[in-house]
Amino acid sequence: MSDRETSARKGARRSALRRLVAGTALAVTSAVTSTAAMVAVTLPMNAQGDERAGKGTLAVADPGSTGTGQSPLSDDEIDRARAIALVTDRPLRTMSEDVRGQDGDPQFLTAAVPESADAGADERLVTLLFYDYGDDRTVKKTVDLTSGRVVETGSASGVQPPPAGPEAREALKVLLGSPVGDGVRQDFRAATGVPLLDDRKLRVQGLTYDTPPRHAEELADCAGAHRCVRLFTRVAGGPWIDTRQFVIDLSDRTAHRLP
Repeated sequence: MSDRETSARKGARRSALRRLVAGTALAVTSAVTSTAAMVAVTLPMNAQGDERAGKGTLAVADPGSTGTGQSPLSDDEIDRARAIALVTDRPLRTMSEDVRGQDGDPQFLTAAVPESADAGADERLVTLLFYDYGDDRTVKKTVDLTSGRVVETGSASGVQPPPAGPEAREALKVLLGSPVGDGVRQDFRAATGVPLLDDRKLRVQGLTYDTPPRHAEELADCAGAHRCVRLFTRVAGGPWIDTRQFVIDLSDRTAHRLP
């Protein structure tokens, strides 16, 4: 494929993602400096941590208190929006897969108030993103908490929003279970003096991997078709460990070391 064709494909994916997310900022900015295996890291603003986007309940709870306009979403509002989004979409809640391969449970990514939501409107709109590992697609749903209904649904393949916290954690497990992750264990032991027996001894944050042209052949699936991430890891309460050279394909659960 020519450079012009590659550029055109990437441009099309970026346009599709902008349309799907509708205003969510997904630009990647990073500044990483390293010394040997341990690194000092300024994380990209959209890197997701361990505690983000955990699994919630499917039952639609009592409406309770609801915010207005652009006010921040409460945890209760997010749980209710997720439940409404899934209860009203039987195929998504029964035929999808999350990052662990659990059937009937799409991976929840984010929830946010749309930028276009009118601060004075009666509606309380919430836009949610899910990732269905069953067929590698991103699903967007906009829910009105006031009426308890889904007002918009869309999906797209080949576009990759930033990974949620559970995806970053699962990617670390895939990496540590792969031969290419042996160096991470060695670096942990060098930093702590003890072996790495539990992945929770490492803090982890994830970032979407966008295949550069020089890696297009060996990581072709990571050009949008598969859910591929890079990781920032650190010893709990200790130094950063350099994992920038690894790409984890969560769709086929393989880990790769960049040349």
